[in-house]
Amino acid sequence: PLSNLDAKLRVEMRTEIKLMHQRLKTTTVYVTHDQIEAMTLGDKVAVMKDGIIQQFGTPKQIYNDPANLFVASFIGSPPMNFIPLRLQRRDGQLLALLDSGQARCELPLGAMEAGFEDREVILGIRPEQILLATDESRNQSSIRAEVEVIEPTGPDTLVFVELNQTKVCCRMAPDDAPQVGQTLELQFDPSKVLLFDAKSGERLLPGKPLASGGKVAQFKAG
Repeated sequence: PLSNLDAKLRVEMRTEIKLMHQRLKTTTVYVTHDQIEAMTLGDKVAVMKDGIIQQFGTPKQIYNDPANLFVASFIGSPPMNFIPLRLQRRDGQLLALLDSGQARCELPLGAMEAGFEDREVILGIRPEQILLATDESRNQSSIRAEVEVIEPTGPDTLVFVELNQTKVCCRMAPDDAPQVGQTLELQFDPSKVLLFDAKSGERLLPGKPLASGGKVAQFKAG
């Protein structure tokens, strides 16, 4: 319903639609390709691909706990970072190896079922979940990287670095924004990291054995 409106009017009408929905308390089905509309207007969101529901849940569930690579890449602006890598196992713990060209780090991911090591995976982490390391927080989950591009947006500044030969976006407060060419020490929180199978796009979960193919809740239109 908002596709032909200009950007300012779209935002205003989005608020009006939400107020109307709260006032009428009527179940409404809202179909959109705009993820911001889906996240802001929906109490529950169904993400579809090729006529199949990939995931159904609250906006918070869809954003923080995506079922597969498609859902993770579709929801979020700027989108989630996806870093290709291979996992290694040491002392029963899985490690994700990150390389910035200046430094390397072994990000500990905890214990997982056998079979994950040496498997090609995609590490997913959202821009706001990559933080600047401090003297107190610096540890094996920190890595130095050179700033390649900055994009001020007003309330945030998007900072781009390269990890594993992939551009990675970090969302920072304007006052913390660095200059191009500056070296930053970035901090990863292992509890925020998501892993996806590089071939199937299937989400890999701790404590669950690997499946041979991607499995999601599927509801096909009749």
